[in-house]
Amino acid sequence: MKFYPFSNIQTNNLGLLLFAARLIAICGCLAIVVSLLSAGYGFFFGKTTEPTQLENGLMILGADHSPGFYAFAGVTFSFGIVAFVVSGILAALISMENKFTGKNDTQ
Repeated sequence: MKFYPFSNIQTNNLGLLLFAARLIAICGCLAIVVSLLSAGYGFFFGKTTEPTQLENGLMILGADHSPGFYAFAGVTFSFGIVAFVVSGILAALISMENKFTGKNDTQ
């Protein structure tokens, strides 16, 4: 069982492009994992501000939750999605090349 992306696609002429598509897909997956971990870290370990005194003796505790972590998570998540789209387009091009050249060895 093969665990790398696009394991069913075969090509004779575009081997480097297939390798690039697989590498980009793996990078996209890692970017999404890093973004989720970053957002979780910012939420659970983000700093909280000091309690603020309100009227009638009430106090409120505001949380900062590190907006920098959320910005980083948003950018890396977007990068991961774009990487998956680019990788899919490359895989589709490789599949079309294999189909149109007629060199299909799966018979």
